[in-house]
Order: sequence, then C-alpha cells, then structure tokens
Amino acid sequence: MIAEAMAAAIALLVISLGAIVAGRGYVKLAGRMRSFETTRGHVTKRGLATVAGDTREGRWGKGGGFRPAVTYTYTVDGVAYTSDNTSYAHRGLRRSLAEQALAAIGDDVDVHYDPGDPGQAYLEKHSPRMGYWLIGGGAFGVALALLIAST
Repeated sequence: MIAEAMAAAIALLVISLGAIVAGRGYVKLAGRMRSFETTRGHVTKRGLATVAGDTREGRWGKGGGFRPAVTYTYTVDGVAYTSDNTSYAHRGLRRSLAEQALAAIGDDVDVHYDPGDPGQAYLEKHSPRMGYWLIGGGAFGVALALLIAST
C-alpha cells in the first residue's frame, strides 16, 4: 500500500512538474506575442491534421482528434517566409468541427510574426491565461503529491 501511494505521488509529481514547465512556456510566448507585428499572408495548402496522432471523436462537447492545418506564405521586409503554425497549442476537435474551422480560414490571412525572428509566425495570438491555469494546476499537483508522499 505504501509503495503504491509513493508510486502515485511520484507520477503525480512528474505530471505536475510537466504542467508547470508547459505553462511557463505558454506564458513566456504569450508575453512575446504582445510585441508581434501583423502582415498579410496567403494560404497555399489546407487540410486536416491529427492531434498527437489521435483520430478518436470525443463523446461530449467539441473534443476530438482533428485540427485544421494550413500552410501559408507571407513577406516581411521583402523576404518571403512559409509557415504552417496556426497556434502555439493545438486543440483537438471533432472532424466535422475541424472541417468547419478549416473552411472559415480564408485564402488571405493575418499573420502574426516575431519582428526579431520573422520566421516565427502564427495565425492566432494567445493570452497567458492557459499558461497560468497550467502553472496553478501543476502547483496544486505538486502540493498534493508531497502530501501523499508524506503520509
């Protein structure tokens, strides 16, 4: 029983630390995105992609294993770039909803790029909110893992 509790505490600790690291990266990029500039781009390729190779449909809500995937070109200071980054964090959708989201992406799009590294671009800018949730959840998980391990 003690060994099982310790194994559960270690697993929870590892997952929680991973959430904190992911949240920190999300918050950091969201902060950098505040200084991103915008230019117009043109979609050259479109389709659906799987999220982590998963094609399952969710039972409830909008969740599933698909996301819209586009490749687009854009120009910054006379230099042409190509990117396929739509978002920093991909959200899995049901196939039908992913198809609708893909259809909603026009041929010409707003591209948000890092002026210090114009090759880094996204179609969506993010707020740090999700990162804060990951950090908070990870901190809670660390505290819970330490509580489990101490008993």
